[in-house]
Amino acid sequence: MSQETMEFAERAVVAINETYRTGDMRPWQRHVEATFDPDIVLETGEQAFTEGEWRGRDGAVGFVANQMEVLDDMWLRVDEYLHVDDELLVAAISFGGRARHTGIEVELHPLHVFRLKDAKATHWQVFLDRSTALESAGLAE
Repeated sequence: MSQETMEFAERAVVAINETYRTGDMRPWQRHVEATFDPDIVLETGEQAFTEGEWRGRDGAVGFVANQMEVLDDMWLRVDEYLHVDDELLVAAISFGGRARHTGIEVELHPLHVFRLKDAKATHWQVFLDRSTALESAGLAE
């Protein structure tokens, strides 16, 4: 298990939860600028909460901003690290909040796959299906 990759993940959770808690994008933006490759590609499937392809650091920040337009009182936690090394991080997470327009509580359990190079995230994928996430990461069960 790569200590550097674990620190990347732990800092990401702190930054995103600070952004969710305060509504201030700066903690997440600082994290993205420090740890994401300028050309990062973020891909989410059709079943993901915020679907589509997001490019570059602005895209990674915009992805989170988009979520925050829909949900209030957001939170995120890592439930399990499925794989951690210098080039790959696969994490099962839970995240949720309250739908802004209906007040309905939302909780989802996606898997995030990060590919890293030189301690920077270069590719980020979000999946709702565990087997699809593991297959994409080359870790099929």
